[in-house]
Amino acid sequence: MGDRNATGQRPRVQQDFDTVAFYWRVAIRPYPREATALLVLIVTSAVVDMVSVGLSIPLLDVLTGQAGAAQNRVVMGMQAVLQSVGVVPSTPVVTFALLGLVSLFFVARSGLVLWNQHQIAAIAVKLRRKTRVALFEKFLHARYEEIAKRSRGTIINDITMPAEAIAGAMTNIGFFIAGAFNSLVMIGLLVYLSWWATGVIGLLAIGGIQGWRWYADQRASACGRTLYGLRGEQSKLQVDAVDGLRVVKAHGLEPRMVERQDALSAAEYAPELRLVFLRNGPILVNELIAVVIVLGLGAITFFRPSLGLRFSMLAAFLLAIRRLAPSLVGINQASVTLSRYKRELEVIEEVLERLPQEPRGGAVVDRVTDVRLAQVSFAYPSRPDHFVLSGVTAEMRRGTVNAIVGPTGAGKSTIASLLLGLYEPSSGAMFVNGVDLRRLDLAAWRKKLGYVCQDIFVFNTSIRDNIALGDERVPQSQIAWAAGVAQLHEFITSLPEGYNTVVGDRGLRLSGGQCQRLAIARAILSRPELLIFDEATSALDNLTERAVYDAISTLHDEAIVIVIAHRLSTVKEADQILVLEAGRIVERGTHEALISRRSVYARLYEEDHTHSAAGSEQAALLK
Repeated sequence: MGDRNATGQRPRVQQDFDTVAFYWRVAIRPYPREATALLVLIVTSAVVDMVSVGLSIPLLDVLTGQAGAAQNRVVMGMQAVLQSVGVVPSTPVVTFALLGLVSLFFVARSGLVLWNQHQIAAIAVKLRRKTRVALFEKFLHARYEEIAKRSRGTIINDITMPAEAIAGAMTNIGFFIAGAFNSLVMIGLLVYLSWWATGVIGLLAIGGIQGWRWYADQRASACGRTLYGLRGEQSKLQVDAVDGLRVVKAHGLEPRMVERQDALSAAEYAPELRLVFLRNGPILVNELIAVVIVLGLGAITFFRPSLGLRFSMLAAFLLAIRRLAPSLVGINQASVTLSRYKRELEVIEEVLERLPQEPRGGAVVDRVTDVRLAQVSFAYPSRPDHFVLSGVTAEMRRGTVNAIVGPTGAGKSTIASLLLGLYEPSSGAMFVNGVDLRRLDLAAWRKKLGYVCQDIFVFNTSIRDNIALGDERVPQSQIAWAAGVAQLHEFITSLPEGYNTVVGDRGLRLSGGQCQRLAIARAILSRPELLIFDEATSALDNLTERAVYDAISTLHDEAIVIVIAHRLSTVKEADQILVLEAGRIVERGTHEALISRRSVYARLYEEDHTHSAAGSEQAALLK
């Protein structure tokens, strides 16, 4: 607490240092080559600008017939150059040559500024791409429980906005450094011309710059945080509205959604306008300072010539000040903009450095022979005291069909999530061929899996790409085989575009059952060694479901098949049925053995049979 003042805030100097350190760490240090190239351009441009202004003094001295102008080193150098090429160095010729030289440096300076801005933009675009890809990769490889805590809109916002911010920040860092170097070099020229006049100018300029920074930076940072939060909420609202469009339309939520969007957009009004004021206020401040300087130096030149300021020096001072003013404005504007981007860049640091990632590398199993759960207990991070699974022990071998059944909330789907490596057990372990799943290479393990989940997701692309997951190397015959097993091939070939038919956003152009069969085809395409069906046929009618399972039964000799189901008629022929209740396995065995016990499974089966019969009768009546 020793570094804070009586109000609990850190001293202003410490805040400035922290800000510089932050931008150095996030936007400059990771990109040394780009930063070095930018610095070289900036320094070269500043030096050329200084020379172009400095050359105006001997030019004006010659034009005004100033005493001693002929002894000026620049004039003498020009005369020597003219003589060396056979030109008589008369006053008009020397004057014209100096005018041409000054013009050349002004053009060179403008060219360097243009090139400098082009390079800054090129670096900014490159960093935007690299940052967006890096953030996208980090989110994809993040631990599932971390991603599950965030809304989709927030994640999209955290990928797009910081990437745009790093581009804007790099651009403004370039402007800031360019402004700083231009100012320093130009001040160096002014000191050379007159140290005392420069001192007066410096005090006024520094006072104006620092005063505005003290006023603007924290306010701009607060505005930036407000805008980032508002845009995150807008992204979340937009994603929810699009994803839940059927619910929105069914319940007439359009006016409410639009009203919420309008309210969030309206809330941006005040901070956006405040940022405009904070960015552009220095223009007025610097113009006022420039007027005071011009009038003061003019008065000294004409009314107190004894102080050593002559007309050519005054002109050079005025030209340098006009060059200096935009640099000072640029420094203030860049400082305000960088403060506005700070929240976005903090997100980059949080995601790239602190977002927990799934482990990379590990052991690889060649051929999956068995999967075993040993006293597995699990509680979701959001409810650490509520165990979804408690002491679950089970073994599943290659060539068997294993059914997991039980009432809603019993923990069936959680077992699938653990096998996928989306979560790790709170206690106990899961073994593949005797190797702890936590020691396996997750990427290699998942390539051996086929998984169809309850919440079917299909990509907004062709049926072929959905089944092959965009892999152009998969032959069409293999895709057609998988579609045939999933009872989908005949439907696909009946479509005008066949396998090239685009399914629409989230499979909008397909029925629920067709989406499920598409997901099943995708899961079995690579003939996985562990095949998990988590309520994978809930949208299929009984006949289609039976046909799908009959077809898949031909695969189970070379795989471990796990079927999680509510409709128990589909698991009667399973080699092993695990009955879950309140996170524990209360029964296990074959269908016949469990029915004969007249316990939990028998009760569930009778209830399912009754519901199925009632559903069939209702369907018959509706027909």
